[in-house]
Amino acid sequence: MAARKHELSAAEWELMVVIWDAGAPTTVREVMDAAYPNDEKAYTTVQTLMNILVDKGVLRREKVGPVNVYTAAVRREKVLDASMSTVADRMFRGNFGAMASFLVNRKLSKDDVAALRRMLDEQEARPTGGKKRGGSL
Repeated sequence: MAARKHELSAAEWELMVVIWDAGAPTTVREVMDAAYPNDEKAYTTVQTLMNILVDKGVLRREKVGPVNVYTAAVRREKVLDASMSTVADRMFRGNFGAMASFLVNRKLSKDDVAALRRMLDEQEARPTGGKKRGGSL
């Protein structure tokens, strides 16, 4: 259940992408300008969402003069892992193999298939064989 705290809503995800991509401390105004250049959301909405992300432990907030500056407290991969685990649990009964099979059976380009083969070969070549979770394909 601990991973669930790192799950993000669509609006929270939009903001975190900007913050992760920035790779440096950023303000609400900077995030707002990058995520919503046409003022699609109000400043106070973005500020509220960022404060929720602080409460979730996904962002850190530091006061620099009169301005709050935010940095990512969690790596993108950790949030992706939590979200994908939820999808696997909810839609595939925790079976990552079934989820992978579903994704592979969608229309993949030849380049996608080649990249997937490379990733699987690399994982198979690793000494630990990677994480196993949720059964087979």
